Amino acid sequence: MDKADKKLGWRFYFQRKMITCFCMGFTSGAPLLIITSLVQAWLTEADIDIKTVGRMALVGLPYALKFLWSFGMDAYDPPLLGRLGRRRGWILAWQLCVMAGLFLLSAIDPLNLTAVVAACFFITFSSASQDIVIDAYRRDDLNDEELGLGSAYYVWGYRLGMLAVSGGCLIVADHFGWPTAYRVAALLMLAGPLTFIFSPEPAIFRPAAGKIVDTVLNPLKDFFSRPAPILILLFIFFYKFGDQLATSLTTRFYLELGYSKTDIGTVVKFFGTGAILAGISIGGWAVLRYGLRICLWVFGFYQMVTILGFVALYYLPPEPVWLALVISQEQLAAGTGTSAFVTFMGSQTNRSFSASQYALLSALMALPRTLFSSGAGDLVDGVGWVNFYILCTLTALPAFFILYYLTRKGVFSYEKH
Repeated sequence: MDKADKKLGWRFYFQRKMITCFCMGFTSGAPLLIITSLVQAWLTEADIDIKTVGRMALVGLPYALKFLWSFGMDAYDPPLLGRLGRRRGWILAWQLCVMAGLFLLSAIDPLNLTAVVAACFFITFSSASQDIVIDAYRRDDLNDEELGLGSAYYVWGYRLGMLAVSGGCLIVADHFGWPTAYRVAALLMLAGPLTFIFSPEPAIFRPAAGKIVDTVLNPLKDFFSRPAPILILLFIFFYKFGDQLATSLTTRFYLELGYSKTDIGTVVKFFGTGAILAGISIGGWAVLRYGLRICLWVFGFYQMVTILGFVALYYLPPEPVWLALVISQEQLAAGTGTSAFVTFMGSQTNRSFSASQYALLSALMALPRTLFSSGAGDLVDGVGWVNFYILCTLTALPAFFILYYLTRKGVFSYEKH
């Protein structure tokens, strides 16, 4: 904290910037589990085979490719909404698109897979585009000392948004049907525009829009001019790889073990979210207290080990208490790791190109969840659930070798002194 922040005391934790991070995190996280939770359960109930359900992860490719169109949102104002500011205008435009996609999905027959895929792709494209600008807004709005805490607030909101959709809407679907569940998910996105009431456009210098080639190349030149850029990209790809792959088919896994949708909605989503929020808080505090490097090591190892809890769950009877025990550890680990990881990504961006650079980094983080997770159903079909989760554990190992070399290169710009 700087001197001004120290004078705020406890009010520092409730200042406008932190509340904005929380609210924008909610609207960013709400659409994420539409595919991996709601649509997955929806298609399972419609007797769609596991391979097809697994391949539905491919509609999430916009999360992994969003850097391709992020440059335009760094350089140009949105049509019609430019008066709100470059960041705020783009955020609102994409939030409205997510809502429209969810209402469209509520009117589709699950057996019409072409229509389902088209609607889901529109939702993920709009959601990924929204994330580009929300991540940029957070980086623009926070100074370096606030990144750790602001990232924790953002992930808190993000996880509560995921809970509201994947947990709350599963329960809504169980009692009122899938169309109502998707409409409720759309209405939750109304929380986004309310953020604009108290969140001004960040006063950050932005280079004037020039040639298209410069718009694309300047952010890349800036990023690749820093120490060890390739190692940074590889680390971001692998750090959450095992965790994301392991959780790509969890809804299907729980259903096959004999848990009901209500069990999943209450125990996994609500109880698990409590654990991950605790982990996020611990992670945000630990980054401030111990520094980023040590947190990435400790939380990464914790994240890897807890994947093996799914192996234990496979052999245990389908009792909610076992589900809660395994999930609480996995989610606690995921929360601590995510808090440190998001802080690391934010520290590796330049505010002048925050949309495109952060989009590149977060797209690499999302790649395992989309492109590689699409084959998770085939992998489970071939090796079984137990071997699948053992393999997921092993895929986390490369990140530690890369982190060792990053430490030697001294790339960490956000450290406790």
